Amino acid sequence: MRNMILTFVMALAACARPTSAAGTQIHTPQVQDRGAQADDAEALEFDHLHTDLSNVLGDHVHGDRVDYAGLLEERAGLDQYTADLEQVTRGAFDGWSDDERFAFWVNAYNAYTLQIVIDNYPVKSIRDIRRGLTGVWDIKFIDLGELTATSARATISLNHIEHEILRKEYSDARVHAAVNCASVGCPPIAKAAFDAEHLDKQLDRQVRAWLADSARNRVDREGGRLEVSKIFDWFEEDFKRDAGSVAAWVKRYADDDTVAWLTSMEKVKVRHLDYSWKLNDLE
Repeated sequence: MRNMILTFVMALAACARPTSAAGTQIHTPQVQDRGAQADDAEALEFDHLHTDLSNVLGDHVHGDRVDYAGLLEERAGLDQYTADLEQVTRGAFDGWSDDERFAFWVNAYNAYTLQIVIDNYPVKSIRDIRRGLTGVWDIKFIDLGELTATSARATISLNHIEHEILRKEYSDARVHAAVNCASVGCPPIAKAAFDAEHLDKQLDRQVRAWLADSARNRVDREGGRLEVSKIFDWFEEDFKRDAGSVAAWVKRYADDDTVAWLTSMEKVKVRHLDYSWKLNDLE
């Protein structure tokens, strides 16, 4: 009798699970209490955590553009990814290495940028997204405050991730080539999530691709100057901290011809190019 009851209960449970037409089980994201789900969250392996983001980027990033219309139609992977991020506990996060935490925050910044764009799509520029008088980068919509603040469940903004965490806690100017502001002027977003094992190479690759793009950075040999992204103006202190000057930082990652030219110059002038805030949408 006991076996019959157990079999009946298991059958009811199986029927309750949503399935596709082919009978495959469908994962339905649910908002879960972090305290109650601590064991499950801490069991998340770092690399597996970011698989959904890599899939999203691989499907919807094309060169230096993003297919936002396609992403909006197929947003389940992105929404699942941010839901998984929000299940990470402080205990799990503190157990990660510095590289894992750094990669986590870069990935989070990029994912939530994509999410807020498609939540408001279509827009001509990310700067058109506002909440009342609050600009897009100061909107507190990211439910990761438990990993940064003493008050559990506090929401944070994109600006908080970039300036209070990535720039302040990790002090690596390469981050400016890794985070993406959804604009034409920004360094292109990577086609895969960042991970701890390959983080250094991934950051270097992003920087080298950014510097090699003449639409964003170039050399004016006749004028004897570097013509670089406005990012080098806004965050000059970061590049100076890492290399002494913008020119010295560029020299670390530039192609051989640019390095040779910089080496030959007694003094290098720097000019900052106009920055396009047009949405980096696939045209």
